[in-house]
Amino acid sequence: MNPFLEQIGQGLRAERKARGLNQIDAGKMAGLSRREVSEIDNGIFRGSILKVQDYAMSLGFSLTLEMKRRPDLAELPGLFDED
Repeated sequence: MNPFLEQIGQGLRAERKARGLNQIDAGKMAGLSRREVSEIDNGIFRGSILKVQDYAMSLGFSLTLEMKRRPDLAELPGLFDED
């Protein structure tokens, strides 16, 4: 499982439950099926990120993605320099 997707799913599931919504009702609010909501809640959704965004927005959240470039092998020694 992807820890990032799992963390998003846990947060959305907690909010859904705090609002007293089941997966069917939450799906209707977001335009998703119960299965899609279940997969997002459990961090195993492999569909469009736009669907995750729709679910998040229906619960009052915004979804932000940040692109970060990973260092290449030549840059690694400089990351661990101790001055």
